[in-house]
Amino acid sequence: MTFLLLIILIALLGVVVVQDFKSRAISWFLIPLLFVGFIGQALLKMQWTELLTYFGINLLLVVTNLLVVTLVISIKEKKLTNILTDYLGLGDVLFFLVLTVVFSPFNFIAFYLGSILITAIFYGGLMLFSRQRKMLIPLAGAMSLMLIISILIEQLVPSIQFYQDFILN
Repeated sequence: MTFLLLIILIALLGVVVVQDFKSRAISWFLIPLLFVGFIGQALLKMQWTELLTYFGINLLLVVTNLLVVTLVISIKEKKLTNILTDYLGLGDVLFFLVLTVVFSPFNFIAFYLGSILITAIFYGGLMLFSRQRKMLIPLAGAMSLMLIISILIEQLVPSIQFYQDFILN
């Protein structure tokens, strides 16, 4: 069951990658499928109370991050700005919600910041060498690709577990 669920999750993440890189959008139904799938995977590894705690902490981190980004951009533009109109897609934000049930809080922070940093460096380099000044970044797709890689690493390296903080172990 665990292996089959893992294959399904990787396939769904692969669809996110292809859709987001191709059209800069993802199908809405992928989000609940991934969310429920990762909850199922988590419940095979831990108690629901622990998952609920991790979810709450990670959700608080995402909301705080989005509020800070909104505040910074609003100050920069000197008006209250909705970051979902020009800076992030709704699919990206909903994908962040999926990620809240995939990791322990420390691992979530490491993955979230690491994947955003890697994506920013890659697309910053692309923008530097292209003539486009404004580029739509497939953030959910890029993060999905990095999550697929992370899942494969977790399967190959027994000491790495998404729900056990690798920083503290």
